[in-house]
Amino acid sequence: MVTDTKLKRGFVQIPDGNVEYFEIGSGEPFLMLHATPASCMTYKDIAPLLADEFRVIAMTTMGYGQSDRPNPPYENLGQFANSVSQFLDALGIAKTSLFGTHTGSEIASVFAATYPEKLDKLVLEEVFNWGTPSRRAVHERIHSYYQEKQDGSHLLELWEKVGGLKEDADLKRTTERFISNLIVNSNEGAEIYGGMGWEGAGPFAMTHHDMWETVEDIQAPTLVIHGTTSELGRSHEKFLTNIKRSRGINPPSQGNFTPHQAPEIWADEVRKFLRDPGV
Repeated sequence: MVTDTKLKRGFVQIPDGNVEYFEIGSGEPFLMLHATPASCMTYKDIAPLLADEFRVIAMTTMGYGQSDRPNPPYENLGQFANSVSQFLDALGIAKTSLFGTHTGSEIASVFAATYPEKLDKLVLEEVFNWGTPSRRAVHERIHSYYQEKQDGSHLLELWEKVGGLKEDADLKRTTERFISNLIVNSNEGAEIYGGMGWEGAGPFAMTHHDMWETVEDIQAPTLVIHGTTSELGRSHEKFLTNIKRSRGINPPSQGNFTPHQAPEIWADEVRKFLRDPGV
C-alpha cells in the first residue's frame, strides 16, 4: 500500500551545492538517475509504480534541472558518482538499490564500482561504452549550446531539436524536454564542454571514460536492460559477460528503451529483480 500519495519534493545540500530531488513511498530505498538533459521529474509518473513497496527517490544530476551547477564544472564520472554518494549521506541513507538510464547508467556504474558498501542492487538501462573519439563526436553533435538571439529564434531551434515539429509529437512530454533543454542552454562557466555548453556536462564525462574498465569492478547484483531495437543493445552480451553477477532483459522498444515506453513492463521486471533474494 502506498503510504505517500503525492511526491515529496525538495533539496538537500552537498559540498558542491543544492541537489533537487523527490521521493515517494516507503520501504527499502531505490534511487533513480536520469538521462541528459533532464531532471528527477522525468520519473514523476514512473516512481509511483514501485512506491507501494519501496522508498523511491529520484535526484537531479548536478548541473541539470534545479540542481546547482558545480564550480568548477565536473570533468569526470567519478565526480558525478561522488555527488550521488554525498546526496545519500545528506538523506541519511547508508545503502540503496540504484537505477540509471543512459547518462544515469554511466554514473550508476561508476558509483557501483567506487562505493560497493553503499549499494544493494543495480539496474542499468541502455548502458554503453561511449569512451572513444568517434562516439564523443556523436554527443558533440547531439548536445549543442544555442546562442540566444534577440528575435527568440533560438527557442524555435530548441523546439525543433526536441521533436516539437513532428506531426505525431507528444506535446506534453515534448514540452517537458524543451524546458529541460532550455534550463541547460548556457555556456557561462562551461568552457570545458566546448560547444555543448552546460548540456554537455554528463556527455563530456562519459565520453572520456572507459566503461569496460569500470564494470569489471561492479560487485552488486545487476540487471542490464536494452530494448529489442536499441542501437546500444549491440553491447548487451558484453556487459553481461563483464559484470560478474548480472542478468539481462530485452523489453520491446522503439529505438533505445525508456521506462515511459512500457511502464508496467519496466516496473514488473525491476520489482521482480529487487525482490529476488537469489541474486
